[in-house]
Amino acid sequence: MTNYTPKKKYYIPTNIEDKLSKDFVQGITRNFEMLDEMDGGTAKTIKADTTGRTMIQELIQLAFDHARDGDTLILPPGRYWLEKNNKLKDFPNNDQPCLLLRGKKRVHLVGYGAVLFTRTHAQGILELQQCEDCVIEGITFEGYGEFPGIDPVTGYGEKGTKAGGYPTSGFWNYRKNNSFDTSERARNDGKPFGIFGGGFIGNVGSGVLVHRGCKNVLFKSCESSGFNFSGFAVGHLGDYLPTDLQYEDNKDITFLECNAHDNYSSNFVFSAVERPRVINCISDRAGHPNASKLHTYVDPGYGINALGTMFPKANDLLVTGCTLRGNKRKAIDGHAAGGLIATDNLISDSMVGGVFYKWTNVDQFTKDCIVVNNKIEDCGYAKNPLGAIYVGGVQRESRENQEMNTIISNNHIKNCFGTEGVIFAGAFDRLIIEGNIVHGTPRELDVANTTFEPYVMYVGYSIATQPNFAGNISNNVIDVNHPQIAGGILVRNLEDGSVLGNTIKTQNPLTLYGLRLWNCKDVGAVGNTIKMGPEGIPLDAETTGVVAHNTLFGGNAAFQPLQGQSIFFTINANNGNGAVQFKSGQSYISIIESNEKGLEVKLRNTSPGIQPMVKVSQTGEKGLIASEQFINYIYTHQVSQQSIIIGIKADKESNHIPFANMTHGGLEIEIII
Repeated sequence: MTNYTPKKKYYIPTNIEDKLSKDFVQGITRNFEMLDEMDGGTAKTIKADTTGRTMIQELIQLAFDHARDGDTLILPPGRYWLEKNNKLKDFPNNDQPCLLLRGKKRVHLVGYGAVLFTRTHAQGILELQQCEDCVIEGITFEGYGEFPGIDPVTGYGEKGTKAGGYPTSGFWNYRKNNSFDTSERARNDGKPFGIFGGGFIGNVGSGVLVHRGCKNVLFKSCESSGFNFSGFAVGHLGDYLPTDLQYEDNKDITFLECNAHDNYSSNFVFSAVERPRVINCISDRAGHPNASKLHTYVDPGYGINALGTMFPKANDLLVTGCTLRGNKRKAIDGHAAGGLIATDNLISDSMVGGVFYKWTNVDQFTKDCIVVNNKIEDCGYAKNPLGAIYVGGVQRESRENQEMNTIISNNHIKNCFGTEGVIFAGAFDRLIIEGNIVHGTPRELDVANTTFEPYVMYVGYSIATQPNFAGNISNNVIDVNHPQIAGGILVRNLEDGSVLGNTIKTQNPLTLYGLRLWNCKDVGAVGNTIKMGPEGIPLDAETTGVVAHNTLFGGNAAFQPLQGQSIFFTINANNGNGAVQFKSGQSYISIIESNEKGLEVKLRNTSPGIQPMVKVSQTGEKGLIASEQFINYIYTHQVSQQSIIIGIKADKESNHIPFANMTHGGLEIEIII
């Protein structure tokens, strides 16, 4: 084979003995093409055993150590066997990886067709520390590829608790690269952990770990699989516990067109980083391969994970253009993260949920969330599912401390289900849910296994003392026909906002509500179209806002409550309940009858929370008369959603007179509901 000399006269030797496999040819060709695109610096080829028969971490590490700023390092196609390098210095916890790139600037590591692999469980391969403006391109990372078994009931495994699996809570994700000997620790059955795959159970290993103040690092066209923690990790909690190593946070770490799959905890994970980005990447099958929808907990199995910790967080995570399929727990997960943007992603087949972004406690809050233009399908069919999109801020009970500002718009959600809704948003400051299409339920949803009865869209929070301050829910299309669905849209404990122009079809006879506003204040419900089956309530609006111009079909939709509707009638004395003549609003009156206080008007078809306004004036040439007694004092004695009592007296100091005692004259009454 003729050696290739690229345009910039870099001489790259090739392996004459290689059988020129497809991967080899494609890899070496791309490596050369990359060199043609280089601008300055020196290119060096790392020569090592490419057959995977001998451990060569020390040889590759030597090349890393001698790389100068601006250099390009080439890993030729082949398989490279790597294990923990105990000779690496400045690892106070003895948690060395196989390879370390530390303190480098503008280094470009390229290895199309190169596979770096370890044969040891819980061992990570490559760490970057204190690196700036570096690029890692085209390399494949392979972990041990097998994981300790999981409990058949709880579904817990290596990430377990006393409830099931291996009880590793308390040190899971704090001990990496087989630095913590757990072999003698007791399992839940009292037996020792032992050794698994040559490593210690409960330690974590990742294909790549970026930490200790790295800045502006790009991973391009890399692949990572088979690790018990994550394929690609940014930030490590063990930098803070058991000892705070005082490392600087990372900034601007980007994964572009990378492929992470079949890792146990997550495929991508982030903490202690500003502005991480996952762009046009693939995340497939995170979690234990034996995880089942019948397990009490499907955990872990995160496609892309922003960790919830008391330590530095993943701030302003961007996930865009990605494909996330078959991740056992959640496709995108964020706890205690300072900003999430998830746009234009394809998310499918996550047992628990699609996009999850929720606080952990008052010191671990979430804020600023944008979930836009995603296609989410077949998510939320496990025993405790969380739906397609689940967003929640901290329950702080005051607007000054509430930081959850959220946009959920233009998502296509198909065949999803969740315990609190297919879309849930609660404890927020400002919220827009607009233009989403939601239809169907998961094909694998087991009604016997999942007994919850959620609304399709649940906005607000169930605790009355937790206000949700401003929210608009508009122009969504909901079409779900399933006996487990309690209603279409529920808006609860919202102070200000509108529910506008939604189309809701919940036509199953067991569905209770179409649109429900519960304990809301100045929230309008206008221009919604709601279709139900033969049972249920299409619109129930407990609000002081305007409720108008909604189109209702099915259920009890004979009348729709309209905030601001006028009821106008006259009633003439006839020594009884009076002779009534309506000018408007008769459908909102149940009965008008004499009362010991004067006259009672009973209402119907009104919304909970309505506080009617009442105007009363006398009619007739001499006004209202009881026998020979003139009536000079009429007032509103009682006003509620159910009835209005109009008090009648000869004067303020007199006793009440029932309307049945009136002999002449009448009243003109206007009620605004």
